[in-house]
Amino acid sequence: MSARQIFEKFDKNKDGKLSLAEFQEAALVFLNSFSQEEVKNMFNEMDVDGDGELDADEFTSCIEKMLKEVFEFCDVDGDGKIPADELYVSMAKLGKECTEESCAEKVRAADADGDGYLSFEEFVAMVFSDF
Repeated sequence: MSARQIFEKFDKNKDGKLSLAEFQEAALVFLNSFSQEEVKNMFNEMDVDGDGELDADEFTSCIEKMLKEVFEFCDVDGDGKIPADELYVSMAKLGKECTEESCAEKVRAADADGDGYLSFEEFVAMVFSDF
């Protein structure tokens, strides 16, 4: 699932924009540890044109930027790919409960080309796979 498909899923009234309420519903699926105030601040930062709503371009641009930042954080050695051990180290740094085996399984499941690593595209697919 892509960021645009997520946008479309949460655009309940299909007007091509996300209201703050629609965005909060989407954000809490992914960011359940964020407060309502943090979600509102994120919404305001993403609302580039200041119209009080997020269009698909604002939403997808911000989501893609965040995913790139997370990918770079997980890519411990900076080689543009994430093996299971780097995913495990990154999740541990974030305080996420996981095991080395569960991280290895996530990498195997999302590793479309079978090289043992997650490319950015495979990483995005893994992130959206539970959605």
